[in-house]
Amino acid sequence: MTYLFTNNQEIKNDEGNPIPVSFPTGLSDAFGRQRVSEPFTIGDYKHLYGIDSNFIDYYGNGATITFVKNKACCTMTTTSNPASFIVHQTKFYHHYMPGKSQVIMSSINFGAATTNVTKRTGYFDDNDGIYFEQAGDGTLSWVIRSFVTGIATEVRKTQSQWNIDTVSWIDITKTQLAIIDFQWLGVGRVRVGFAHNGNITYVHEFLHSNNLPTVYMSNPNLPVRCEIRNTGATTGGSMDQICSTVFSEGGYVEAGQDWSVSSPTLTILAAGTTLPIIAIRLKNSYKTYSNRMIVRMGNVTMFSDGENIKWRLLKLPAQSYLTGTTWVDVNDDSGVQYNNTCTAWTDGQELDNGWVGASTQGSQKAGGSPASNLPSSAKKNYIVQNYASTDSEIYLIVATNLGTQSTNVGAGVQWREIY
Repeated sequence: MTYLFTNNQEIKNDEGNPIPVSFPTGLSDAFGRQRVSEPFTIGDYKHLYGIDSNFIDYYGNGATITFVKNKACCTMTTTSNPASFIVHQTKFYHHYMPGKSQVIMSSINFGAATTNVTKRTGYFDDNDGIYFEQAGDGTLSWVIRSFVTGIATEVRKTQSQWNIDTVSWIDITKTQLAIIDFQWLGVGRVRVGFAHNGNITYVHEFLHSNNLPTVYMSNPNLPVRCEIRNTGATTGGSMDQICSTVFSEGGYVEAGQDWSVSSPTLTILAAGTTLPIIAIRLKNSYKTYSNRMIVRMGNVTMFSDGENIKWRLLKLPAQSYLTGTTWVDVNDDSGVQYNNTCTAWTDGQELDNGWVGASTQGSQKAGGSPASNLPSSAKKNYIVQNYASTDSEIYLIVATNLGTQSTNVGAGVQWREIY
């Protein structure tokens, strides 16, 4: 027998005649392959103890976002101000692997429609993406946003236009689990729908190959995002964002480029003092675009020529947490800058630490820590830009002199840039 693993499998009998076997559409991935693989989670987000810190909340004109513990959600609310809005978006721009089906799930409750209030959830930013929308008049739509022309444009399909199932059963005042899976490769298929009663119900597919002269959206590496926006005179509205995930079907390898830099000058560290040694951050722009790459720290090595030292790897949330702003580009092809002139810092989350034990070598003392390899899957082991790509998070290496005399200290750091 010959098996063709497509959405509609064909099995040939002994005489060579085809015996079609049709699989429900929810049992195949975006490329039509039967769903048998273990999904690889790229990002998962939930509000259990507070608003998930992996989100950026960008809002204005009186809008608020509130953690509701017993509902395990955040409630986003706009005021009567016609320009009131909230964007609740993951910091992480999820890496897309060509040839793999990428799946996004987002659970929400839009609630009843409110005049001149638009609510959205999906996988998108200001330029590109795919999302589910409730308009102020109650119209439900699935939308693809594209920056191909240099201006964000949208292809919107309302519920009556959905080409697979118009799901007359949907009650938008109840919780919904929206689902997206897509091929990119610039020209692939996008399917959208809902997970309901244990099944996936696709309601519409956008078909692009052999239909468009260009890619259907510019960037497949995007955040999970929910937003609520007033579009005119209104009493204001609200929606609940509950949980979301992004995963790859059929395997995943986090591709990227590895870079490293070491202290161009050594830092003189007096006995008993602690100083920053070297920091890295993302450039605000990369190749003239907003810098949306992800940077993960890899190896950290330290050097001391006289005394024992303790080093720490910190993650700072913004530039304002670091004193000393002389940043140097690592390379034109790297999206990262380094800083060896910083003098102080405030706050910061400690991600790793270690000691350098000095050993006597004549009049010199030297030591080096083992390489520090942080797990790439750790939720917070990355730095990214802010919402506007104007203020990056920072990795900072600091050192403490544990001895009784001054010592010269240097550091080397290695990282991966993912895009």
